[in-house]
Amino acid sequence: MIPSLSWGLTFKDGKQVDDNISYENKNDLPDQSDFSIFLLISDEILNQVSTLSVKDKKSSCGFDIGRPSWRQIDKNLPDKIEGYNSRMDNEYKVYGSYARQTFYDFSIAATYIFLTQDEKLKERLFDKLYQWADAKALLKTKNCYNRSLDGKKIVRECEGEWSDPNGQDLAPIKDATVSLEIAIGLNYVYDLLFEDYLVNDPRHQSIQKYFQQWHKRVPYTDKFFWGLQMNWAVPNMLIAKQSGKNYNDMIDKLAKSSNKWINSDGSFKDRTTRGNRALWYHHTAMAEALMVMELSKAADIGLPDNYEKKYLKAADLFSQAYLDPSYIVPWAKKAHNSQFDPEMPNFQNFPNDLNQVSFEGWWMWVFQYRYPDHPLSKLFKEKLSPYASSVKADKSYGFGIGCIYKTLLR
Repeated sequence: MIPSLSWGLTFKDGKQVDDNISYENKNDLPDQSDFSIFLLISDEILNQVSTLSVKDKKSSCGFDIGRPSWRQIDKNLPDKIEGYNSRMDNEYKVYGSYARQTFYDFSIAATYIFLTQDEKLKERLFDKLYQWADAKALLKTKNCYNRSLDGKKIVRECEGEWSDPNGQDLAPIKDATVSLEIAIGLNYVYDLLFEDYLVNDPRHQSIQKYFQQWHKRVPYTDKFFWGLQMNWAVPNMLIAKQSGKNYNDMIDKLAKSSNKWINSDGSFKDRTTRGNRALWYHHTAMAEALMVMELSKAADIGLPDNYEKKYLKAADLFSQAYLDPSYIVPWAKKAHNSQFDPEMPNFQNFPNDLNQVSFEGWWMWVFQYRYPDHPLSKLFKEKLSPYASSVKADKSYGFGIGCIYKTLLR
């Protein structure tokens, strides 16, 4: 019997069974014919994109001028990230913090290769991933997460972030989270581009063993909340997929759990109430809630009856708050884990130019595809350009999900 909070973990004789397996022979994996090719995008969408010309795809995603830059990629990932404070406003002082830009440029290159099927560049990117795996890039970052149901999720040495009210205290949990997000992002790229590339190439073994070390750092999703890809729920699905396990039950539970965190007024629990960052956190929840919908569509799993209705109310809230930040004040002033200045109640720390949004910005393109006649889609068409940061890559999932859907917009 699977415990109610275990999100699809396997137990035998009352004990948890390790869900990491050997990849040394892919033929040993269970039949994966029922899985989507790519965890994050349905085969239906990928097949539609495959019928388009390379020229049209490049133009749609802003690749009609220039090619990916390799300068930052060739700088390589560091051995670790170390030194973030709780507020994460000291990035310029953090050892290895350039890894985020290296990862972002790697992701842009991956998106370009997916569109063009440029075999020369594909080999170059695959070999770069192998080099990083062989060098154990980022693995010297302190591991702050405990992948066990028996103990605390965060190890004792990493507890205590925000001990300084101004967030200037060192917080190793931030180092651990950033490095883990990058590694899982690389794993998403591998899931799409390279699992079936030169399948007998021995470099796969090094890459897969490297990812297995990161899988051991991904905490189990014991409860739902917005953020961290829904408390690491999506990375746990990736681990299940690459272990040859069916993850549909995990998607179904995610849909039901996330529905409880979308309020009937269109606000998101513990996100739309985040003070002068309320619009930003509402934006990231819009992305995660839409990811739930896309995963459910791909797996042919029905959503709770009121899920989509509440989501569209959340879209209305985002639209109105973006155009007039005073609209979000009734929620923002609750200042959940945040700051709210009564003397500047209408200030929201959110880009005026939507083209600057790169973290979780992919949802703005998926939304236009799913709801082309919605007022918010019309706003996006007016405000977003083909060269927006949210098109070619994403600093959360690491691949240009926005680009894939943008190619289908007409």
